[in-house]
Amino acid sequence: MSNRSSLSRNITILVLFLAAIGMMFAVVQSTKKEPTVLEIGQAAPDFQLQTLDGKPVKLSDYKGKVVLLNFWASWCEPCRQEMPDIEKAYQAYKDQGVVVLGSNLRENNVSVKGFVDNMGLTFPIVMDKDGNLATQTYKVKPIPTSFFIDKAGILRQKAEMPMSYSFIEQNVKALLD
Repeated sequence: MSNRSSLSRNITILVLFLAAIGMMFAVVQSTKKEPTVLEIGQAAPDFQLQTLDGKPVKLSDYKGKVVLLNFWASWCEPCRQEMPDIEKAYQAYKDQGVVVLGSNLRENNVSVKGFVDNMGLTFPIVMDKDGNLATQTYKVKPIPTSFFIDKAGILRQKAEMPMSYSFIEQNVKALLD
């Protein structure tokens, strides 16, 4: 019986040892995190999404242009508040090489189309159906969040707030000069 209990004790110790090793490995892996924010001055991550009408859009297609990338949702009141100013800026600067991309988060095409039509928006809307572009790639926390991207594709400004026309204009002009 002592051989059997000794074997049982050794197996228990081995199982506990392997479990401890596994837990230590899990802790080490969990500390290897991706950056939690995008840094101003780094290249804007490229992406490809579809517009509201199903056309593919890649950020890299707009190299050589100033891009305002705005993350929003129709249920977000601050997002609703800034939309007229974003549209106004788009109309004022689209002929000067400025692109506005509105990235809608996790909503269906029907509700987004209704919102866009109701607000009279004419700039391109891309559909981030799973929210990964916002949350994983661009590390967006609150919405609205907007990024100003220069002609070389570099992040130059981040706004985690509803933007006024004057704020947009100031940042766009700085990137056009």
